[in-house]
Amino acid sequence: MKLLAFNASPRKTQGATEVIMNRFIEGAREAGAEVERHYVVDLMINGCTGCFSCWWKTPGQCIHRDDMDWVLKKMVESDVIYYGTPIYHYNIVHYLQRMRERTLPLNLPDMNVGDGETHHSGRYKKIPHTVLAAVCGFPDLVNFRQAEGLFPDATHIFLPAAQLLFQEEGRQYLAGFLDDVWDAGYQLSKGNKLMDEHRRRLVVDYPEDVKRLIVKGHNEHVTQA
Repeated sequence: MKLLAFNASPRKTQGATEVIMNRFIEGAREAGAEVERHYVVDLMINGCTGCFSCWWKTPGQCIHRDDMDWVLKKMVESDVIYYGTPIYHYNIVHYLQRMRERTLPLNLPDMNVGDGETHHSGRYKKIPHTVLAAVCGFPDLVNFRQAEGLFPDATHIFLPAAQLLFQEEGRQYLAGFLDDVWDAGYQLSKGNKLMDEHRRRLVVDYPEDVKRLIVKGHNEHVTQA
């Protein structure tokens, strides 16, 4: 199994996005996966111009010659693609959005209707399993609505109030979540489907009393800053 992992955080190794991706990769490697990881901010990715040359003039190839040339090839060859992103102002970071837009060459121009929704056909028969791991500072899941809408078919790993990962009590509280992330990397790299209960545990939904404590702690920190 081949795992292709992207960390789209501009903080790279310094944020919660990296912590979660590392845990997932640890599980994948334990399962014997061949892992390749990249930081999106280090890649040269030009923006999509909407010219549709990748459909009509040079099918499957964008007009831009940049790092997406080899990234798209790696995506096609992969079994699992992992995207990690922080949520900035209720959305994925623009580094990941730009990469996502440039995957248009992987689709064909024809439209197909299924389950009441219209989509383009894939250019390739092999469709890698997608994992979207997103973190944010607010303690509410509402912050992930946009990300979930952009990646509706992905396995979602959502951690609100991700700053808890850098606090001793927070790490203890989230220990089970991190174990579930490890196991997700392991299971998916073994070619197994995740059980519904496992998928639910990958989306952290804090009780209201915990949310209040998170907000209180944050506001006290702001006051002291």
